[in-house]
Amino acid sequence: MRGESLAFVGIAGVGKSNLVNFLREFRGRLDGNGVVDLFFPVVDATYWEGTPGSLWRLMLNALAQATNELPPPTKGNGSAQASETERAFNTLQVRLEWICQKRGHRVMFVLDDFDAVLERGPLPMLERLNGLRSEGNRGYLSYLVFTKRLPHILGRPHNLESQSKFYDLFRYNIYALEPYLPEDARQMLAHLNERAGKPLSEADLAQIHELAGGHARLLKIVFETWVHSGAPKGDALSYFANHPDVVHECRRIVSKLHEHEQHVAFLIAQGRSAMEHKAVVEHLTRRGVLVKLSPPVWFSPLFGAYLSSRDHMP
Repeated sequence: MRGESLAFVGIAGVGKSNLVNFLREFRGRLDGNGVVDLFFPVVDATYWEGTPGSLWRLMLNALAQATNELPPPTKGNGSAQASETERAFNTLQVRLEWICQKRGHRVMFVLDDFDAVLERGPLPMLERLNGLRSEGNRGYLSYLVFTKRLPHILGRPHNLESQSKFYDLFRYNIYALEPYLPEDARQMLAHLNERAGKPLSEADLAQIHELAGGHARLLKIVFETWVHSGAPKGDALSYFANHPDVVHECRRIVSKLHEHEQHVAFLIAQGRSAMEHKAVVEHLTRRGVLVKLSPPVWFSPLFGAYLSSRDHMP
């Protein structure tokens, strides 16, 4: 680990929470002396209240939970005359200095569901995240950012792409968090089936995988519906495509795409030309939403059926 930051942009419900939960439970990596030297504080930005102070408190709480076995810093938290927001930031600054510079540990903040923070800013608040790293913590402090939309588009209201040193930290390390590969999807279904007492056959599980693709939440919805309601009667795709839970999840997936991505996805599903939107098509493909353009193949036949239904077209 070289102190680099990175970002993952994923489809809603794609299974990101499994990765975040793993990092949340991670108790550090041991160095050659048997000392933990890597921590992953997880900041759930769905609890962000829209202010800098709220972000600093979320980060402080996450850092405290991840490093609760370390002794507290000996240095104070700054002037009592400072505002509550500044005191929170100063406390965060002091603790990071203690953990990273004084004790030599590495910290990677996991900024989960960070869309609203990047979109609303303000930019000076985001720049203080870079400041925390540049003030003696280079090589020790980094960020792992999870969003459902592209960071530079989210940050357009305050010129994130051209004005932000925080964005520069992960500008060249932005990756798509795609649906599960077939083997991973099969393992997930096998695990669900094992926990439920193996109510479904291998053929049933294979059909669920075929319907849901590698989308974690759709896999779980279809599996649980099949277990509780029995095998579908008639055409399985039609049956599950009209199931309320599946419709709700597909609607949620669409709602978390950028507006231009939504527009192009429905164009493709309607069989209309998307040639003038080549860049958007390429991005939908890179994200794993669109597998093939002609004829259109989506990451999940259930999602394709949702897009193709006249009931859901804008």
